[in-house]
Amino acid sequence: MILSAFSTLKAQNLPTGTSWTVTQNKKVKVHTYMSPSAMFANTSHVIELKNELIIVDGQFFAPYALELKEFTDSLGKPVTRFYVSHDHPDHYIGFGDAFPNVPVYALAETKAAIEQAGQGVLEQRQAQFGPMIASKLNKPSVVQQPGEETIGNVKFIFEKSVNNESAVSLLIKLPELGVYIAQDIVYNKIHLFIEGDTKGWETALHQIIKDKTYQTILSGHGKEGGIELLNENLNYLAFVNETILKSKDKEEFKAAILKKYPEYGGEQLVDIYLDYYLEPNTWAK
Repeated sequence: MILSAFSTLKAQNLPTGTSWTVTQNKKVKVHTYMSPSAMFANTSHVIELKNELIIVDGQFFAPYALELKEFTDSLGKPVTRFYVSHDHPDHYIGFGDAFPNVPVYALAETKAAIEQAGQGVLEQRQAQFGPMIASKLNKPSVVQQPGEETIGNVKFIFEKSVNNESAVSLLIKLPELGVYIAQDIVYNKIHLFIEGDTKGWETALHQIIKDKTYQTILSGHGKEGGIELLNENLNYLAFVNETILKSKDKEEFKAAILKKYPEYGGEQLVDIYLDYYLEPNTWAK
């Protein structure tokens, strides 16, 4: 059934995603799968242990979750856990068909938010995008508590971050590899999604910079990076806040953002947050 659906969607000549190995040691490899820039460059990170695979975040569009499934199948190990970092739909609505039976882990707040609103969000997106959206959800069933845990002889550190790009985010650290899975706290050459005040987001970025253990930062949109990427995100947020004050309307604001960052993908994200988040509080309709 999955292969049939995948073949149908591929026949639509959609752009394909990419995958690569980020880093590895003798016990663990970390891979990233990323949807095309035109499709938000959503990243799903695959942690490959000796006998199992762990995925961090799904995709928004079903074809790219199916591509992710193709990639994990190629590794020849079962997916035993699926972590959802936060409750934005581009991270959880896409993988229900591709990974229907994998246990999904999330912070308690994220689990509750998806239980409350997830089905409605899925149906809204199905109405908008048709078969590009998965037919069902695989909702979080396990609450992930902050703290340390050893999985497959590899140390994981789970942390909760609040009031950054989203209200609550799960952070995952792999200290043996120096890998920090920050997800949507960090973007790379994709327009950041602004919902309002950015002070908490800036604080979260500074906290990552202070943690010298981690040299490889995995983003929620775009490729991995290091401290230079964190500083780039801080500069972007500063420019957003400065430009909001100077712009007379959302059209002027968007034009300034696109002029400043012409190489960035995800222009649609700017349209979404201007229409649904910033406008009521910033510009008169």
